[in-house]
Amino acid sequence: MRRRWEWVVAAGVMLSSLSACEGPPQLSADKMGDLTYVLAERTRPDVEHLARCGSGALTDTGRRVLRRAPYLQRVDTASTWVMFTAATGNAVTVDVTRPDGRAVDSVSAVPDTSARTAAGTWQGLAQLQGLEPDTLYCYALRGMTARAGFRTAPSGGGSRPVRFIAFGDSGDGGVYQYTVARQMLTAPFDFMLHTGDVAYDDGTRAQLEKGFFGVYAGTIRSFPAFLVAGNHDYATDDGAPFRQVFALPDNKTGKGVERWYSFDWGNAHFVALDSERIGGEQVAWLEADLAATSQPWKIVFAHHPPFSSGEHGSDIDFRRHFLPVIQRHGVALVLSGHDHHYERSKPQGGTTYIVTGGGGHGTREVGQGDFTQFSVETLHFVQVEVHESELFVHAIDGTGVEFDSARIGLGE
Repeated sequence: MRRRWEWVVAAGVMLSSLSACEGPPQLSADKMGDLTYVLAERTRPDVEHLARCGSGALTDTGRRVLRRAPYLQRVDTASTWVMFTAATGNAVTVDVTRPDGRAVDSVSAVPDTSARTAAGTWQGLAQLQGLEPDTLYCYALRGMTARAGFRTAPSGGGSRPVRFIAFGDSGDGGVYQYTVARQMLTAPFDFMLHTGDVAYDDGTRAQLEKGFFGVYAGTIRSFPAFLVAGNHDYATDDGAPFRQVFALPDNKTGKGVERWYSFDWGNAHFVALDSERIGGEQVAWLEADLAATSQPWKIVFAHHPPFSSGEHGSDIDFRRHFLPVIQRHGVALVLSGHDHHYERSKPQGGTTYIVTGGGGHGTREVGQGDFTQFSVETLHFVQVEVHESELFVHAIDGTGVEFDSARIGLGE
């Protein structure tokens, strides 16, 4: 049975509504995996952004007008989308500059007509275009925020490593989610992947505001998030609130829009799969997408795990429909959530599978299968670094301790 964690903080005392048979989640790993490849650099990911652009803090006007602080979507080599919500009747202009203050562009935000919002608010979208790859820019909502920084995606073929964090099953807005979120700021990354269950319990707009935007506002103003919907995110209106608040990459088919998609970052190709809507249409799209990419690295993320020793176990539909395509096209790494633990598989047909469902909404016991290399019940996230010929995975728990690592060689 799924655990629910509801926490109230009053007069400095944290109270729990857990049943007598349940304990708090495991904040730290109680055993270590392979620590051969420990992450060498433990620094904030936004050091350069803060130093050269600023904090992006809201002005008095911004605090009065903005309902959801600005956040980044669809960052690629030449463009970025800035999104926000604001009180009705307020025009918003996004000013883009170089770190030294030289003007780049000013873009008037337009209403995102696809999104439903709370009464008296509108969801704004500003598309920043004509940018250069792998370049730091500063942006501000005129009169409403100080400058914040973001970096465009690098082109393929470069030598700079691609760095990202991945996690899932986070979104309840509770104390443990905030604890893991703070540890995420101790590792360098370019963007985040979320493996689903972004907003507990039912994926409503209010739950998304609390369980995602309220927790990660300081991160997503400078780093884009690429997400997939989990079963909880689908619980309201077939996942419509999830698709409305995010502007995920276009899968260029007109089908499964914002349910499955792909994007490139440097020398890596990333594929988001919707494991709630597995079927022939998505399988055909996956086959065509992986066949079309020339990127040396291929990484897939989805909600349900094809290999798991946790409560839900391995998802057989995922295995039957997606694994033949994944293995045929040499996917190096598959990341998933759903089960609330960490688990790294032995290579299966040349692919490593990782369950990273410890983003903050509790943990559950995990065993071991014949496919398991290492598993442990703990809150955590993973940081991944993709180099030219090798990839490194670093698993970091809720106290900031790295408890597992792995190396994957290109084509191994």
